[in-house]
Amino acid sequence: MALLEVKHLQTYFFTDDGVAKSVDDVSYTVDRRETLGVVGESGCGKSVTALSIMRLIPDPPGKTVGGEVIFDGKDLLKLPEEEMRKIRGNKIGMIFQEPMTSLNPVFTVGDQIEESVLLHQKVTKEQAKEKAIEMLRLVGIPAPEQRYGEYPHQLSGGMRQRVMIAIALSCNPDILIADEPTTALDVTVQAQILELINRLQQELGMGVILITHDLGVIAETADKVAVMYASHIVEYSKVDEIFHNPIHPYTVGLLGSIPKLNVETDRLMTIEGTVPSPVNFPVGCNFNTRCAWATDICYKNEPALLEHEPGHFAACHHWNKVKAERPANLVEA
Repeated sequence: MALLEVKHLQTYFFTDDGVAKSVDDVSYTVDRRETLGVVGESGCGKSVTALSIMRLIPDPPGKTVGGEVIFDGKDLLKLPEEEMRKIRGNKIGMIFQEPMTSLNPVFTVGDQIEESVLLHQKVTKEQAKEKAIEMLRLVGIPAPEQRYGEYPHQLSGGMRQRVMIAIALSCNPDILIADEPTTALDVTVQAQILELINRLQQELGMGVILITHDLGVIAETADKVAVMYASHIVEYSKVDEIFHNPIHPYTVGLLGSIPKLNVETDRLMTIEGTVPSPVNFPVGCNFNTRCAWATDICYKNEPALLEHEPGHFAACHHWNKVKAERPANLVEA
């Protein structure tokens, strides 16, 4: 049985302009020591799915209207809030986007790590302080005893990101949700953060959900990949399958837009058009207005996410044609 199983999740936002179906029928699983990469354009529903798992969707205007999130044999969506608080930040940790704004500027970083430890573990204040310093040391922050008493504005962006990881891991969670953990960091710090998450994953036996729009990060770290577009998962398989055998037009477009070092070209491959509004998705396939393979059936019937090859799922009426006609060598070896 999977460590975490998301089944047919639906999260909508009820606005003055209409119902925005931000997450619509999303399903995936995560096992211990496994990294699931969730990739897609901004606004496709990656972060909303994560916040739905944590039950942090603001209500109103948002509401999880359907589906299940099975963890430790329980459906998190049906738990009383008091019981959910015992899981959130304890059994399931989350690194939120934007460490510049996610940390509270009026509390020291030590206080913010301690808060999570004191909330979920039966320890004294002194033991919580020792744990906080230990976590700062674990995530590679130099002089952790000094940094413990400093405020977020006194730390660099990379250090603040490490503090966010320390908070998320302070209670040794079974699942870590990392939402854009390397955004706005330089390449060197990005590599350090990813190596840190991978090392701690192996040490603690965590399952990791890594949310990003960076396909390079996915290639380096993920075991499985869920490609999201316009509130749906459109392709889902092992990382090698996604990169070397894509069968959905959107995935083909994403991979084709990656710059290649050894190929001379005047222009990168692009995906024509724009992402449709979640209040007004097109009839049929959500990708039909941007797809070179679209035919009449794509404008009438929404494709289901089906297993077309062993372990390889795609939501496309013409997956076999896409496979046959896609450009060769979409990614470098």
